[in-house]
Amino acid sequence: MDLQKLRAANVARQAEWGGNEQADLEFRALEVADETGELCGAVKKLVRAQRGITGSTLSVGDVADEMGDVLISIDLLASQLDLALPWPGMTGSGGTASEINMALRLDAVVGDLSDAVIAHIADLETTSSTGQQDLGDIWESMRRAIFWVAQLAARLSIDLGQAVAAKFNKTSIKYGLRTTMPETAAA
Repeated sequence: MDLQKLRAANVARQAEWGGNEQADLEFRALEVADETGELCGAVKKLVRAQRGITGSTLSVGDVADEMGDVLISIDLLASQLDLALPWPGMTGSGGTASEINMALRLDAVVGDLSDAVIAHIADLETTSSTGQQDLGDIWESMRRAIFWVAQLAARLSIDLGQAVAAKFNKTSIKYGLRTTMPETAAA
């Protein structure tokens, strides 16, 4: 997964996205939380299908779409803070954790991310903004969130770069935007 290519595509698309100037730090943090919730719901519905539990079900492809949304939204938040995201690598692993366990861990990490963003906003409001605020907690939470998305993708045999590019392009088409990503470029 090439996060620099995702950033370049996000920057280009946001320039043509109507109302983007209204997407502040709080909005971007909420966007990450929302997309993570949708990914968790997709995992639940995939597991429901795998276990034969009555109710609506989804496919691995649907989970891949939601993974794309999560990574796109994390990058948009990072861009708002002028942070470059590292690819977390695969040091450590989800081990024998189930898909549900991985989704829950991701959800917990995004909760930590939300808390860190709220604290950062409070710091900005109560101190003279020098632009030198410590963003370490936010950056670390983003790195951990990407790690759990990558672990879940590996468990489900999802090509994360392909998933991000495909979802990015679906969204651009849906809203009539010109910016797309080559589906092999994100890998």
